[in-house]
Amino acid sequence: MTNIKTNALEMVMAYVTVPDMDCARKIARSALGARLAACANILPSMTSVYEWNGEVEEASETVLLLKTEKQIFSKLQAHVLDIHPYDTPCVLEVPLGRINDGYAAWLHQQVS
Repeated sequence: MTNIKTNALEMVMAYVTVPDMDCARKIARSALGARLAACANILPSMTSVYEWNGEVEEASETVLLLKTEKQIFSKLQAHVLDIHPYDTPCVLEVPLGRINDGYAAWLHQQVS
């Protein structure tokens, strides 16, 4: 049976919306290269509906998920905001629940 960490609050995920796959890849590779994220998952297509400047807008976007540690999330967020093309990017910290010990150890090693 795999061990599961029940106190994995130090592990978080950044939820980032970007305009397209190229942007997602650029940010992912940059964050990994800076050792601010251990892993990136790119979900290629979603539709966002939102209000902007008083108008309801609809746009196709890409979702970028970056796995990291809570104590470096602010550095990751600043890094993403620095290279993100949007005026007002979405960079959300999502706390993680349980995580298996092996993956938690690997994640910690990648961002250390």
